Amino acid sequence: MKISLDKTIRAMAIALDLAEISSVKDSIIIEDISNINFSKHNYLNHSKRTTYISLKLGEQLGLSEIFMKELYISSLLHDIGASNFLKESHITNTFILDHCKNGSQIIENFPIFSNISPVILYHHENFDGSGAMGLKENEIPLASQIIRLSDLVELLYNEEDPSFTQRAKIIEWVKLNANSIFSQNLVNVFLSIAEKDIFWFDIENISFMDFILDNISPKLDISLDLHQFEKIAYILASIIDNKSSFTAKHSRGIANLSWMVSQHIGYSEEKCLEMKIAGLLHDIGKLAIPNSILDKTGELTKDEFSIIKSHVYYTKIILDRIEDIKDISEWASNHHEKLDATGYPRKLENFTLSNEAKILCACDIYQALTEDRPYRNGLDSSMAFSILDGMTSEGLVCKNALAQLKGTLSENIF
Repeated sequence: MKISLDKTIRAMAIALDLAEISSVKDSIIIEDISNINFSKHNYLNHSKRTTYISLKLGEQLGLSEIFMKELYISSLLHDIGASNFLKESHITNTFILDHCKNGSQIIENFPIFSNISPVILYHHENFDGSGAMGLKENEIPLASQIIRLSDLVELLYNEEDPSFTQRAKIIEWVKLNANSIFSQNLVNVFLSIAEKDIFWFDIENISFMDFILDNISPKLDISLDLHQFEKIAYILASIIDNKSSFTAKHSRGIANLSWMVSQHIGYSEEKCLEMKIAGLLHDIGKLAIPNSILDKTGELTKDEFSIIKSHVYYTKIILDRIEDIKDISEWASNHHEKLDATGYPRKLENFTLSNEAKILCACDIYQALTEDRPYRNGLDSSMAFSILDGMTSEGLVCKNALAQLKGTLSENIF
């Protein structure tokens, strides 16, 4: 199986933007600069718009093809370290230091272009040395400086207002911060692209016109094999599980269970790995759910449960962006469907659900029941299977999938 690196990175960027949106719903202040509070910013297109601005700056600077590729990936994933810290309120240097270091460490495990780690590490440094790590001027990688300016311009931009009503204010703010947050040279480059109407029209319309970013993006004619994609899946699973104390190691647990069941059944090596990846990514949509709901110890309200249910919808939105993994996306996003069509989000019936989705459903319920949670201890295996047996009797969970799970665990010490 060959999987597009470009589409994978775009999907990851969507996931990271959703994570930042959920943090805003929890009223978390991500950064406060010059008395500008960004906590009310709409992050839905943050990565996409930041990347567009970065690439326009890089294009104007005449940077090399390889530099532009690294800038493209770094810009899309610049906040990859932030999502692990969004469950707490962080302001200025404390938050910046943690999320930059974390992002740098995460990206080191990226199977391709892992050399962009320093770019992520220093993308919040200020040109005058007043940033969290104290680097200044040419000590800061150029790509980091570009992302710094692009990131802040995007945060200043308000999607609810036409671009022509705010361009002058944004331009003036950038000019005022020359030789402090930004280098004078980079400010001059920004001013040269910001004087063109088309730049602001693109900024305004990039949310629903993908070709705007496509037209300027470097061509990443690179495919990942399934093992390389697995490494990315583990990165995302760590971000998902670290978002909430309730779900620590949950995705890895589902991945191990689904892989073991697949081996027990006799699936091919490739399919076993695909099932493991589906387990790693099945809850990626939870990045879109506010922690105030994920971490709630009491009973959820009807509205809160509706929000929780949306996580599988977002799982499919994110994974469908990677057209090469349609099966993995289908299995992962259907793990809350039930045989009697009472599941969510699509209320699919038994005959429309794949065996793989039914296996993931059984694994997910078993894993959730046996995990410790802050409000209860995990159940032992016999109690968990008793509950699952009841669910099969009610026509909710597939008997064959449950039997395969039981058979797997009877052969393994898990």
